[in-house]
Amino acid sequence: MTQDSDSSSSSVKELNRMTLPSLKVWPIIATVGLIVFAFMGLVVFIALPAHLIFHARPTLETMSSMTYIYLGHTGMLLAALFWIALLSHGRFHEFGLKLPPNARYIRIALIFGILFGIVMKAVDYSENFATHVPPEAVSSSPTQVAGHLAFEGFYAGTVEEILFRGLLMTFLVQRMSGRARFGKFDLHVGGVIVAVLFAIVHMTSFWTDTFRLAAAQQAYAFLWGIAYAYWREKSGSLLPSIVGHNVGNFVADVLTYLVPWLWS
Repeated sequence: MTQDSDSSSSSVKELNRMTLPSLKVWPIIATVGLIVFAFMGLVVFIALPAHLIFHARPTLETMSSMTYIYLGHTGMLLAALFWIALLSHGRFHEFGLKLPPNARYIRIALIFGILFGIVMKAVDYSENFATHVPPEAVSSSPTQVAGHLAFEGFYAGTVEEILFRGLLMTFLVQRMSGRARFGKFDLHVGGVIVAVLFAIVHMTSFWTDTFRLAAAQQAYAFLWGIAYAYWREKSGSLLPSIVGHNVGNFVADVLTYLVPWLWS
């Protein structure tokens, strides 16, 4: 009887540790506003060059070109750095823009980034594997391939981590308390909220893929967001999350070009 009571008490304690703390609404609303502001930077940096340089409105086809992809993320980056400078009074290190004290989490991020890239492509091609239908080959010139891999391997993750784990997570951590615990895993609730927002902004796959595949992509986007937030918190720096994010994107995109070729 005593053993059963101890076991039951332990289960209750574990359940309590898994419960998320109460959330403040206004910091979350403000965080969403910061995302909107950052994405306005993306839109402006796409629309203005199209109007001033190309004398045309951007179309879905042109917006997917490398020129617009780089310009859009540059707009996001400048918007994020503007708010970081404003909120920190120029103390950028408070928002993770500094080197970590050691390379431990950089090494962890490198290893897990490779794993993340493989998992992403395994999920993305899961329906192809199930139906034995080869994925559609991506036809691009060597210049386009190089530009895309450079973007995914160095720029995309850097910009998105400065925005999400730099600006947004730090903003919430400074204005909210409470931690999310699951067993031995422990993370500030701000990191969890930002991981949810990070997944939400990747919802465009619901318009291009099947519901099951898009839902799976949302799941891994959230889990990767949790990992990036954990590395950011434990290392005190954005560098591990930038490394993990970029490596994951790079490996996934290499497989995007490689798998259809190997399949054929």
